[in-house]
Amino acid sequence: MYELGPGILPNSICVPLTPTAHAQEIYFYPTLCGQYSCDAQYIVNRQEHENPLLIFIRNGMLRLQYEGQVYHAGKGDIILLDCSRPHCYAAEGNVDFLYLHFDGSNAHQLVTDITADSPLLRKQENVLAGERLYDLIQSYRRRGIENEVESSMRIYQLLMLLAMPPERMTRRDTPINQTVDYIRGHVGESITLQSLANMAHLSACHYSHEFKRQTGFSPMEYVINTRLEKAKMLLLQTTMSVVDIAYEVGYESGSSLSSLFIKKVGCSPREYRRSNGIGVRENA
Repeated sequence: MYELGPGILPNSICVPLTPTAHAQEIYFYPTLCGQYSCDAQYIVNRQEHENPLLIFIRNGMLRLQYEGQVYHAGKGDIILLDCSRPHCYAAEGNVDFLYLHFDGSNAHQLVTDITADSPLLRKQENVLAGERLYDLIQSYRRRGIENEVESSMRIYQLLMLLAMPPERMTRRDTPINQTVDYIRGHVGESITLQSLANMAHLSACHYSHEFKRQTGFSPMEYVINTRLEKAKMLLLQTTMSVVDIAYEVGYESGSSLSSLFIKKVGCSPREYRRSNGIGVRENA
């Protein structure tokens, strides 16, 4: 019988797992998982642990101390930790939770990205993530790591659920999405950070942070990329000159567009046009 620590009640499950060297090299893989029912004596206080940790609270509450902050995780909440940093979590009364220690080639980076705002995740995807974690634990309990590819895929899909934005609304329901639509519909016009922030009714700083969180780009990076996309389309689908295309996408001269192409694409607009098999005699 696997002996469990203080505060862990007898009906708890702990499943140690041994990944192959091949799995450790290229896949996501589990190292320890289970289901704990605990009383108020349960506490984990570590300076570090090699593998990231995912916890799904089924009932009760865990108190988490992490990077100088205190969090209270209750029923339906998920805790996701890069355990290479000091952490402490403890039961507040009786608590029941599922857990998975895992690792992989970019597991730590992915956990850091998902938990950029908080290690405590409260989102509508949590219920589905909890169901998948339960199925995963039961599978490992019965068979161990049966197939390293399938196991890696299941862990990755679980993490991707948690990487989803907190509230998946329709495209036009958020101020950020409204400004994205505005950028794409007014690519040839003058667009400033402040004008976009005003449109979203946010400060420029808050708007920039939210825009990057939701799109992966800063607002002005997105403007530039949208102009570049439109310029590429016009180069490939029309006979417009580089100068006319520059005006069409919001630049005052052909040289400005050429500089952007050389920086972002690695060639001039004319070279881009020719490299895609399109020969056009331009009226410069």
